[in-house]
Amino acid sequence: MLTRSRTWLTTKLHDSWLGRHTSLALRSAIVLLLVIVVAESVLLSVQQSVNRKIEAQSAKLLNTFLQQDTVQAARTPGVPIRLQNVRFKWSDRVYVDTADMTVRAVPIQGTVVDFDDLDSFLLLVQKSDVVIRPDVLEGMLNESVFNYPESKLRDLTVTLTDYKGQRALRLAGKIKVMFWIPFKMNALLSVDTKTNTLVMEAHHVKAMGFLPASSLIKMEPFQLEHLLSLPPNRSLTVATNRIMVKPFGLFPPPRINGRIASVTIEDKVIRLGFAGDAIPAPEAAAKNYVYIKGGISQFGTFRMLQTDILIQDQDPDDLFVFSLLHYADLIPKSRIELPDTRSARLTMPDFQEPNDNRGGTTQILPPKAREAGAKG
Repeated sequence: MLTRSRTWLTTKLHDSWLGRHTSLALRSAIVLLLVIVVAESVLLSVQQSVNRKIEAQSAKLLNTFLQQDTVQAARTPGVPIRLQNVRFKWSDRVYVDTADMTVRAVPIQGTVVDFDDLDSFLLLVQKSDVVIRPDVLEGMLNESVFNYPESKLRDLTVTLTDYKGQRALRLAGKIKVMFWIPFKMNALLSVDTKTNTLVMEAHHVKAMGFLPASSLIKMEPFQLEHLLSLPPNRSLTVATNRIMVKPFGLFPPPRINGRIASVTIEDKVIRLGFAGDAIPAPEAAAKNYVYIKGGISQFGTFRMLQTDILIQDQDPDDLFVFSLLHYADLIPKSRIELPDTRSARLTMPDFQEPNDNRGGTTQILPPKAREAGAKG
C-alpha cells in the first residue's frame, strides 16, 4: 500500500507544472535568491554610506564646537569685578556661591558695559573657585543647557550619589524618542581642558525606571548623539555617551565664559575651578563684597569712565546674596557714600526673592573662608 502511494505521488509530481519544468523552477529560485542578495547588499551599502556621512557630519560639528566658542565678545579690557563670600544670582534657581571669584564684564559691542542690559555683555571668569549645589545644577540644565526649541530632554532632576567608588551625579528626567520616556542615569563629571568643556559621562542608564539601557546607548541608532538635538548656539555637543557643555551654556544672561580648570563632586556640592589672573582686593575691611574697578560702566543713566564701586554686605555673618538683575531695587535700601568724585561705596542688604532659600551659610566655602567668617 505504501509503495503504491509513493508511486502515485511521484506520478502526480511528474505530471504537474513543477515536475515538467524542474530546471526552469530551479533557475528561477536561484535568480530570486541572487536578487535578494543584491538588494540586501545595496541596502547595506546605502546604510553604510549614510552612516559614514552622519559620522563625518558629527565629526565636523564636534571639531567646530571644540575649536571655538560660539559667543564672541568685543576685544576690550572690559570692567574687572572681584567677588568675595558672595552668592551671585542669575535667577531664583541659578546661582553660584564663591569665596573668591574674579570676572571681567566685557561688552559684546562697543566699549561700555551696560549693567542694565544683561544680554549686551559677557562675564569672562578668570581665577575663581565656585560652588554649585545639585538643585542649582538642576536649574542650569533646565533653564539654560537644555532650554531651547526641539530639545529632547526635559524635567531634569539632579542629586549626588556614589558610583563605583566615585562621587557622581544622579540624573533623572524625560527623553523624547517618538514619545517622552522617563529615564535615570549616573553621570561622572570631568573637565576636558583641551576643549574647555564640562563633560557628563552617562553610566548605568535605565529607561521607564527599570529597563537597562547602558549598552543600548552605545549602539546605532540609539547613541545619545543621535537621540539628542543640539541647541542653535552650539553650547553643547554629544559624543557617544558623553554630553560636553561649554561654560557659556550653563548660565542664562549675562552669559559667562572662561577656562575651566577643575571640577570636583564633594559630599553635598559641586566645586568648579576656573583658571586666569586674579584681580586685586579693595583697600577696605569688608569681608563680603562685590568690587567693580576699572573700565567704562553704566548703571541706569549713571556712567563711570573709570569705574570704582565697592558694594559691601549689610549683614556679613553669612554670604552676600547679590543679583545683577535686581541690584537697582536694593539701592534705595542701601547706604551710599561718595568719598570723592571718582568712586562710590555702598552697603547693601541681601537680595531675597519670594520664598527665597538664602542658604547663607559659610559651610560650603573653603576652610580659610569659613574661619574668616567665624572670626567676624
